[in-house]
Amino acid sequence: MNRKSLIFWSLLIAAALFRLGGLWMRETPDLSLCLKEQVRGAGIIVTEPESKESGQVFVIETNRLSTLDGESDCLTGENQQAKPLIRVKTKLYPEFLFGQEVIFQGKLLEPLNFESGDRTFDYVNYLAKENIHYEMKSAIVKSITDGNSGDELEISDKVKKTGLKSALFQIKRSFISNLERTLGEPHGALAAGLVVGEKAALGKDLLEAFRIVGLIHIVVLSGYNITIVGETMRKLLSFLPRVWGIIFGAIGIILFGILVGGGATVVRSCFMASIALFADLIRRDYNVPRALILAGLIMVIQNPLILLHDPSFQLSFLATLGLILLASPIEAYLGWVPERFGLRGIVASTFATQIFVSPFILHMMGQISIIGLVVNILVLPFIPLTMLFVFLQGLAGFIYLPLATFLGWGSHLLLSYELYMVNNFAQLPFASLTVPPFSWWWVGAFYGVFGVGYAGVRVVRRRKVSKKKG
Repeated sequence: MNRKSLIFWSLLIAAALFRLGGLWMRETPDLSLCLKEQVRGAGIIVTEPESKESGQVFVIETNRLSTLDGESDCLTGENQQAKPLIRVKTKLYPEFLFGQEVIFQGKLLEPLNFESGDRTFDYVNYLAKENIHYEMKSAIVKSITDGNSGDELEISDKVKKTGLKSALFQIKRSFISNLERTLGEPHGALAAGLVVGEKAALGKDLLEAFRIVGLIHIVVLSGYNITIVGETMRKLLSFLPRVWGIIFGAIGIILFGILVGGGATVVRSCFMASIALFADLIRRDYNVPRALILAGLIMVIQNPLILLHDPSFQLSFLATLGLILLASPIEAYLGWVPERFGLRGIVASTFATQIFVSPFILHMMGQISIIGLVVNILVLPFIPLTMLFVFLQGLAGFIYLPLATFLGWGSHLLLSYELYMVNNFAQLPFASLTVPPFSWWWVGAFYGVFGVGYAGVRVVRRRKVSKKKG
């Protein structure tokens, strides 16, 4: 590593460590005056509302908050400038939009950790990573009408102009609506999960089935889906001059990341894809391990809490690292697996990610799929074609609904096959393995032993190469 590279990486690591050290001085808005009280307030919806079986969930950036009787103002002193974020759950209807100005009322609560099976989920810090420290579980929410002083609760269509992000969310909602109208459920929900990561409509039972068979990654928009999207964009833009193709490809990936909500996995995948395009632009070799580390460091600098309290970021990073380190060595021993339809690569990738993320998943969730390899082999070869059909179908819905319905036959056939595989394999009694809770030390020990072993193998190989050259 040359001097400039050493300085660059040293500065990035130092910045990440500085941000992590600053967590101890992180201040949170103090709303203890109104805690566990009925309050009313006004603010703007700053996340895309998520529809669940029991209602809508979104986050409100609060600019006014007081007790219901109006005697106490919750936003006093330093809190007046804080604009605290409150996670709100309300009824399914009327539907709310990102950027909408709303009035709300309900009981202000602090989030609590909860039990998931025989494990405790750190829900408090999971929300805190997004600077959310308060919630309302059964809120009354209504939009603000033009000219409303805020003293009355009235229904309104008023939507705050939020530019590009709001427009992309509107396109996403219309796209999902096209799929729902032409596919029905649960096919429409699975289609939306595959292409835009909208998994909520699948329901708890079906989502659990996807977890049991080791296919949850295809409906939460993992790096696998982003890779398919990036490869498709590259092919579609291949007719353009090289520089313009790269520029439009990068813009397309960024817009897609915004469109689907920009979760940790999406951000990491889009960031790495953008680095690859930039390397191509300046005609430099794309080093995947360095790109992963660069993406991880920048994300930690931007929000250090994701390193400690975001399972999505942690799993995505580990899975990608497993692919980088283990996929090629494993594939070298799979000469007996045919390469047709990418089967050899699928088997190697599945083995690599399962080996590398299993200790973390078992510690965090206590359950891991036993039949994941088989189901991935049977389903993943059809996912790119399914995503293509679903995308064309959703796009056709903007132009001519009967055309979308016609294209839906292909989508419906592929989605039916995938749902059939998931539902039937999930019912097998040995489909997943459940283990009792165990210490973080065992997880750390696994990755420590793996790291030492991997480094040792690399050293031995280099010595053998040196001897052959000598």
